[in-house]
Amino acid sequence: MERLKEVLNQFDLEYLEEYKPTWLKAKLKRKEDLLPVVRALIEEGVKSCSTVSPTDFIDENRMEINYFLEDLNTKRNVWLKVDIPRELEECKIDSITPLMPSANWHELEAYSTFGVKFEGHPRLRYFLISADYYGKFPFRKDFDWEEHEKNVIENVNKISEEFFEEYEENEEKIGHEGSKTVLHWGPTHPASGPIRLKVYTNGEIIEKVDPDIGYVWRALEKLAERKDFIGTIVAVERVCFMDNTNPMICYSQAVEEIAGKEITPFAKFMRVILGELGRTASHLVSLGGFFGTMGLHTFMMWCLDVREYFLDALEDYSGARIATACIEPGGVRYPMPDGWFDSVRKAIKKFEESREEIEDIFLKNPLMETRARGNGVFTKDDVDTYYLAGPIARATGKKIDVRLDEPYAGYGELEFDYVGCENGDARDRLLIIFKEIAQSIDLMKQAMAHIEEGILKEEMNPKKDHLIRMPRRMPAGEAVSRVEWARGEMLMHLVTMPKSSNPYRLKIKAPSVNHTMVLDKLLRGKTLSDIPLLYGSMHICQGDLDR
Repeated sequence: MERLKEVLNQFDLEYLEEYKPTWLKAKLKRKEDLLPVVRALIEEGVKSCSTVSPTDFIDENRMEINYFLEDLNTKRNVWLKVDIPRELEECKIDSITPLMPSANWHELEAYSTFGVKFEGHPRLRYFLISADYYGKFPFRKDFDWEEHEKNVIENVNKISEEFFEEYEENEEKIGHEGSKTVLHWGPTHPASGPIRLKVYTNGEIIEKVDPDIGYVWRALEKLAERKDFIGTIVAVERVCFMDNTNPMICYSQAVEEIAGKEITPFAKFMRVILGELGRTASHLVSLGGFFGTMGLHTFMMWCLDVREYFLDALEDYSGARIATACIEPGGVRYPMPDGWFDSVRKAIKKFEESREEIEDIFLKNPLMETRARGNGVFTKDDVDTYYLAGPIARATGKKIDVRLDEPYAGYGELEFDYVGCENGDARDRLLIIFKEIAQSIDLMKQAMAHIEEGILKEEMNPKKDHLIRMPRRMPAGEAVSRVEWARGEMLMHLVTMPKSSNPYRLKIKAPSVNHTMVLDKLLRGKTLSDIPLLYGSMHICQGDLDR
C-alpha cells in the first residue's frame, strides 16, 4: 500500500487515508487529474474498476463521483473520489473506460440515472432505464417520482415507440438482401430470462451482440432511500432471489460500520451458515440452468429437488424460503431455533448422497463435454480487463474471493482456500460451481462446530446473542462493504446524513453487470447454437443485472 500512497501523493489531493487494510481512500481536488491518476494506478497493477457511484449532494450543489478500483492480484484497492458541478450542462468528467474497460457499463448507468456525462466514452447512451426516463435522470434528488408515475400511458407509449423505431432502422440499414439480419434472443426465450440480446448475424455466424437490459429494473437503490435502515433489507435482499442472504450481509456490514457497532461471534458464524445456504441454493439453480440451456431439463429438476432441502433449512430459521429477511444490521434477525442444525445437516446429507450421481451422470455427460470443453474461453487477463468475478474468474485459475481477500463475518476463523479450475471455458464454469457447493458445505460444518463449541463453553447464547441493539438514527458517514456473493464480488456504498433514519445513498454493485457486458466478446464468431450454452455458462441473474 505504501507504493500506492506514493503514486497518489504525486497529485493534488484533498486527503489520502487508509480506509481498510486492503483499501486506500483519496479525494482529488481537480477532476482534470482523474485520467493521469488512473493511468498511474494501472502502471502499479490497479487495473480493474469494480463500479462507479455518484452521490447527489443537492444542498451543496455538487455531484461526488466515487470510483472503486482494484488490483485483483495483490489485493490493493483504491477508493477514489472527485467532485463535479451538479448542473446538467456542467455535470461532466472524463471517461476512464478507454483505460479500464471494466468501467464501461458502470459509467453508462451513472449517466442514465444521474446525468453524469462521461466525455470520451466509446458509446455514451441511455442504458438500463426505459425510454420514458430518457433525459430525466431518476436518481437525482430533485426527480419527482410521483409526477412521473401519473403518466403511465404516455410512458408505455414511449417505450413502444422506441422498439418500432429500432425495427425500422434495422429494416432500412440491413434490408432483406443477403444473409445478414438482426435476431432478438429474448426477452421471452426460455433460456434468456428477462433480457434481450440483439444478435447481428451473417447466416449462422454471430458478428456482434448488443445486450438490451432493464426489463426488471426496479430502482432498488432509489427505493432504499424511501425506507428506514431496517426496512431497506426488503430492497437489498431482492437483488436476486437465488441468493438473497449474502446481499443482506453486505448491506448490514455497511450500516454497522457507520454506526460503529460490532456483532457477536455467534452472529458472525450464523451469517456464515446462512450465507452458504444461500450460495448453495443459488449454485444448484446455476447447475441446473446450465444444462437447461442445452435442452437437458431433467438435471434442473434433479437440482431443484436437492435445493428444496436447503430452502427447508432457511424456512426453518426464518419462516420463508426465498425472501427470508433473516439478516439485518446488528446480527441475524432471529434466535437460533432448537434443533435447527438438524435441518442444515439434512440438506447437507441430501447433497452428499446425490453428489456421486450428479458427477457421473451430468458432469461427465458426453454432450456437455463435446459442446462446452474449449468453448467460450476467458483468460486471467480478461478477468483483470473486464473485472470478471466469482466462479467465472476462478474458472480461469484466478485467485479472487472476498471471503479470503477481505474476510468478514466468521470467515477469518475458518479453514479454506481458493477453489479453482484452469481452462476458463464453459465446461470449467460448470465444474467450478460443483466444487464450490462442496466448499460451502464444508464451511457450514465448520461454522456449526464453532457455534456448538461456543455453546458448550457457555461463551455463546443462541437465544440472546443473535442481535445487538442498533441506533434508530445514524450519524453522518459513508462506508463500503463487500461480500463474496454466489456470482462474485458484491459491493455496496452507503452514505448517511446526520441523525438520519434512512440511507441518503445506497449504491449496489453486483457481478452480472460485467458478466453481461462481455457477452459480445464471448459470442462473436460463434454460431447461433452456441448462444444458450455460453450464456448459461455465465450464470447471469437479471435481478442483480437490472436491480
